[in-house]
Amino acid sequence: MSFDESLELSQRLRPMLPRLYHQSRQRIPGWDLTASQSSVMTTLVHRGPLRMGELAALEGVQLPSATSVVNGLVKLGLVERRADPADRRAVVIDLTGKGREQVGELTARRNHSFALLLERLSKADRRLLEAALPAIGRLLEQEPEASELPAAPSPAAPLPGGPEAN
Repeated sequence: MSFDESLELSQRLRPMLPRLYHQSRQRIPGWDLTASQSSVMTTLVHRGPLRMGELAALEGVQLPSATSVVNGLVKLGLVERRADPADRRAVVIDLTGKGREQVGELTARRNHSFALLLERLSKADRRLLEAALPAIGRLLEQEPEASELPAAPSPAAPLPGGPEAN
C-alpha cells in the first residue's frame, strides 16, 4: 500500500472511529462523571495503580489538573490514594472496590449494547471487523516518531482535505 493509499484510508477511517465510540457511549451513558474523570478511571483500569505524575502524563494534563480530577473521584469513593509498595514515601492512585464494580458493570452494559448493534450487521461484515482487530491493536500500540508529528498549521493555513477532514 502506498502512502497515498494510506492517506486515503486515514481520511475515511479516522473520522468514523470517534463517531463509533460516541454512539456506543450514548446508548449506555454511564454514571455522572466528567470526561476527565471517566478517562482517569479507564486509565486506572488498563494501567493499574499509578503515581500522580505518571497519571498526569498519561492523561496529557498538568499535575494540578490531574490532582483536581483525582480529588473529585476520591470524594465519590471511586479511587483512593495509598502508599506505593515500591516506595512507601510515594503515593499511588488506584480504583476502590466500588470503582472497579462500577467500571465492570458499565463495561458489561456497553458491551451488551454494542453486541446488539453488531448483530444488525451481516455475518460477513462481522467477520471483516473481527479480522481487522489485530491490525487495530497494533495500530494502537504505535508511538509516533518526532519526525511524524506535523507542525501546528498557522491559523491562516487551510487544513488538507477541507473542514470536513477534521
